[in-house]
Amino acid sequence: MKKCWQADPIREKHDTPGTIKQEKSHHLNLSTRAFLRAALTRFVITVLLLAGISPFSVSSAYLQQGLQSAIAPSGKHFSNVSFSGQYLEITSDTDNPLATCWNPDGTLFFITGRYSNNVAMYALTKPWEISSAVFVMAVEIPGKNQHGLYIRADGQKMWVFDRTSIWTFKLDNPWDLSTMSKGVNTDYSHFVIRGHDIDFKPDGTILFIDDRDAEAIFEVTLSTPWEVSSGILTYTLDINDQQEELRGIEFLNDGKVMMLLDTKRNEVLQYNLQTPWKISTATFFGTFDISNETQQGRGLSFSADENKMYVTGRDEKRVFQYELKTE
Repeated sequence: MKKCWQADPIREKHDTPGTIKQEKSHHLNLSTRAFLRAALTRFVITVLLLAGISPFSVSSAYLQQGLQSAIAPSGKHFSNVSFSGQYLEITSDTDNPLATCWNPDGTLFFITGRYSNNVAMYALTKPWEISSAVFVMAVEIPGKNQHGLYIRADGQKMWVFDRTSIWTFKLDNPWDLSTMSKGVNTDYSHFVIRGHDIDFKPDGTILFIDDRDAEAIFEVTLSTPWEVSSGILTYTLDINDQQEELRGIEFLNDGKVMMLLDTKRNEVLQYNLQTPWKISTATFFGTFDISNETQQGRGLSFSADENKMYVTGRDEKRVFQYELKTE
């Protein structure tokens, strides 16, 4: 498979806790950008002259826009990540808690249990504040090794990933697990070796799967939206240079940022996408550390406004809430 271009993993370390460690080749300061813009401008003018085209016939605004897009990093950049002090205790409700998912207004929270083979639901008295969550119910899921979880924004369909196959469930009443249908299983073991999590493009036309043994992210095109049985593998992103034990994937709302959870590194990895939802355009931006809260991070999810992040600590049996600042 075609390998996406990856920068050498040279990280810039900071003394301030919670600050993103950024890839030097992807984070240019203003003076460097100005130098590159001037050099690139001279190069473009030279090329135009050699081609017999007057540089003055080219729109200045058009030229500037092209130069800016050529050197500017894409996607949202998290400048600071800090633990909020809030967490949810997951004790008797699920055994080996893993992936997490939310309803759009942050009043319902869901989590998979690997050993208990279930999905548990919590209600929050304060939207998006994990410490206000109260256990409501849990439903058993067929199969074993339940990891990834995704519930569609309308609450009428749910997918549970068990490493190499995906279970699809319908909910007769939106977001009500008690109305869950009998599951339908779709096997992906013909290319997935040891996956842990899944995510979808919001229109249901693309499925993303992480795989720590393959050291890759798979992009699967669904010819029928939301029907995982119609999936065709269309791209494999090699992340061997960064990942050690990948166990979580989440795209931000606009599809320009992909976040991965790495258990062995005890970090969340950020990739920026030049073209939304196309991992062939992904470049590694940087990481932030979660080792103070957990040494066994699993699930990864974000609030609707992307100002909060949630990470499941398997051994601690807690879901930790982080506050995010962007630039």
